Amino acid sequence: ACKWSPELAAACEIWKAIKFEFEPVDKLDK
Repeated sequence: ACKWSPELAAACEIWKAIKFEFEPVDKLDK
């Protein structure tokens, strides 16, 4: 999915990292 441009690829990587960081916190919060 993240292959249109370097900017979008970088944003996708950051978004995946953010999801990876906050998903466990979200589960613990519930």
